[in-house]
Amino acid sequence: MALLSAEQVEQARNVDLLTYLQTHEPYSIRKSGANEYCLVEHDSLKISNGKFNWFSRGFGGYSALDFLIKVRGLDFPEAVNHLAGGDVAYSPPKPPPKVLKEKPPKAFALPVANINNDKAIAYLRGRGVDNDIIRQCIKGGLLYEAAKSHNCVFVGYKGKKAKFACERGISDDYKKDVYGSDKRFNFTLPPINPNSTKLMVMESPIDCLSHASIHKLDGNKWDGYRLSLGGVSSLALISFLEQYPEIKGVQLGLDNDKAGQKATNRIIKELLSDNRFSHLKISIVPPPIGKDYCDTLGAILQLNKEKSTQNRHAAL
Repeated sequence: MALLSAEQVEQARNVDLLTYLQTHEPYSIRKSGANEYCLVEHDSLKISNGKFNWFSRGFGGYSALDFLIKVRGLDFPEAVNHLAGGDVAYSPPKPPPKVLKEKPPKAFALPVANINNDKAIAYLRGRGVDNDIIRQCIKGGLLYEAAKSHNCVFVGYKGKKAKFACERGISDDYKKDVYGSDKRFNFTLPPINPNSTKLMVMESPIDCLSHASIHKLDGNKWDGYRLSLGGVSSLALISFLEQYPEIKGVQLGLDNDKAGQKATNRIIKELLSDNRFSHLKISIVPPPIGKDYCDTLGAILQLNKEKSTQNRHAAL
């Protein structure tokens, strides 16, 4: 570095600190008062009226030259050369990378309920679900109609607190879990007998309602809990068995397709490999007609209708 001239030194001493920072390091300062700034990285370093004071360290200065030497760590020739436009290889600190603030996760909240459940009831009745079973679900807070979409909303609980909900379209094939739902606590239709130790496992809430409707037509000869997995994951089943250790029998009634059959075999292996569930009697009870229990219910109702028509004709 060439020797500094008196003119360069004088020029460097006259550079105002705030002007220097606003020109070379605008990202490193922020306003902290009416006529006061501070460093973003050290808010105890205050800048006012061309002077700075680093209160937490007990020193200050009067110019950009003092700042570069005392704060940025340059030696006197480097600082002068930089301020006087010389050839010193000094670069001001780079701006810190922008840190994107992550938005806090949206909390789980049930969709707003409609003033009535007429459209949801009509949809489920159209699928053949028994009216009394629908009403019991509504009364128990397991089912209602969404205000905005009029979809069916099926609710799952942990104790008395709703932890899960899924929507089912009434005019299309829309199916989606409500944001933030905990799939461990999926839709569960309770038994008539609260002391039942049996559990029926299906893929969807409508399958549960259909299965209950089928057995009501048959005089409720089977009674137990009916659990929706919300698909083919075993998460809700394992959680349920942990909460209800009194369960002795598990019936797997997943869909009668390749995905359902594959999931059934996987779930059986999971249960058999877990010592906590060694006492369980596990059986496979696939839908006897169609892909799922909703198909089975529809077929049974159609058969009953045809028999009723034949009986009327025979009586004439």
